[in-house]
Amino acid sequence: MFLLNHTLSLVYLLAQSDQGSGGSTAGSLLGFIFGVAGYIFGSYCFYNIYQKLGQSDAWFAWVPILNTWIMYKAGDQSPWWIIGLFIPLVNFVALIFLIIAFVNIVKKLGKNPWLILLMIVPLVNFVVLYNFAFG
Repeated sequence: MFLLNHTLSLVYLLAQSDQGSGGSTAGSLLGFIFGVAGYIFGSYCFYNIYQKLGQSDAWFAWVPILNTWIMYKAGDQSPWWIIGLFIPLVNFVALIFLIIAFVNIVKKLGKNPWLILLMIVPLVNFVVLYNFAFG
């Protein structure tokens, strides 16, 4: 019994943080600015990609859920897979179809689909996305 209470108190001790709600606001603000800048850059690149592919709804790239809809549509997959992204276990299948759609989009652009693997690397993903949109 003593060990159980001791373990729980250790968990509570480790769960506490020395930063309160007034923590590093400069770091939070900087992270927010980089996040918004990354979103704007990514949306602009995808907007140009969808315009290159002749999608009439290219402006969907700017709206958070609709950008996935247009990616399925531009990649010759059923856009209704977007509903599957919200269902547990089905979302794995929907994600595979989303990757297939992105591979189809890259093929339509005349680029090497293996470049998609570079999208995993931070900061390199912006260069690859720029290459897809403007290269």
